[in-house]
Amino acid sequence: MHQHLEVRIGACPDYVWAVLTDVARWPDWSPTLRAVEPFDGGPLVVGGGVRVRQRHLPDREWRVTELRPHRGFTWRGVGLGSASSFRVRLGRSAQGRGTDLVADLDRSGWMGTVLGAVTASTTAAHLDDLFAGLRRRCEAGQCAPVAVEAVPAGRPRS
Repeated sequence: MHQHLEVRIGACPDYVWAVLTDVARWPDWSPTLRAVEPFDGGPLVVGGGVRVRQRHLPDREWRVTELRPHRGFTWRGVGLGSASSFRVRLGRSAQGRGTDLVADLDRSGWMGTVLGAVTASTTAAHLDDLFAGLRRRCEAGQCAPVAVEAVPAGRPRS
């Protein structure tokens, strides 16, 4: 089963990348997510992983299998009878103003195919919500400098 989404974001690719890779903050701008927890609490790294807790879908663990800074990443998840791949790519829009983002979610295996068919509409709504939230969050920032790691503990991030 394959799901595909394309989004144009009115913010520069470096800013979009900074917001996108701060995965623990995704629930702040995507209400369908309950939590996104990096396994080691740190930034995305190849071999690292995240646990994603979503409303109306089973929790899922993903491993980072590809990371191309400021260009995209790929996560892979495996379970009983299933394998999934979540690939996100971004780059400067053809008009030179903003960022084009492309996301693909693929599920395979006997259970992945069944689960994908049962949850297809919910998953599509969650992907739409995730990237609509990313667009709103990034466009509100308008390419302001982002120093995700430099935010002191206890101070809310904007």
